[in-house]
Amino acid sequence: MKRKKRTEEISLQSYAFQLRKLLLNNCSLDRLLSYHQLHQEFLSLYSPVIKSNRLSHSDRFAWKFIREINILNLNFLNREREENRRKTNSQSLGVYQNLEEIIGKVQSIWFPEMETPPNIVWLKHFSTRKLAHYAKHRDEIAFSLVFDSIDAPPEILSYLAYHELLHRQVGTRVVNGRRYHHTGEFKNQEQLFPNWRNIEERIRNYISVTK
Repeated sequence: MKRKKRTEEISLQSYAFQLRKLLLNNCSLDRLLSYHQLHQEFLSLYSPVIKSNRLSHSDRFAWKFIREINILNLNFLNREREENRRKTNSQSLGVYQNLEEIIGKVQSIWFPEMETPPNIVWLKHFSTRKLAHYAKHRDEIAFSLVFDSIDAPPEILSYLAYHELLHRQVGTRVVNGRRYHHTGEFKNQEQLFPNWRNIEERIRNYISVTK
């Protein structure tokens, strides 16, 4: 008989991550309800920490995601969403945000010379330190789950997409065996993005004020 996972072994982020997986896999409404009911005891244990606003930044985004999910909303199960899944790389399609669409649009405007798109995925956690990154060896752009949110500002998503595509284009510079990613050339081109300074301030606010 398989042992049931103890409540104390679950984290707020793992609950949000698993709930997100169920939604993306278009599971039945009964299963969503059962999963939600199963974790009521766990959420009740977190309640004092949530109410006293003592969550870490990452856990705040996990809790924000859980709050945003209305598991009785059948929009998660409709035909339009299923059609989107067939057309889109499943790893880039979030509950609220479609990374393939966001990055594809930025690439077509700012990097039309790029003949092929990179691989595009979501990270597997609500990171507030690594918001997005480009991995050259996988030719992959990844975004933190903090941006798979109903109110993630489009200009922030576009700016981060531009930033990572720029890394893809410019590459790294090696000096005395040390790799430099944010070279002078990179910074000059980064500042071509409209309102880049204001957007960086908005990113800091987005991360710091989420509750």
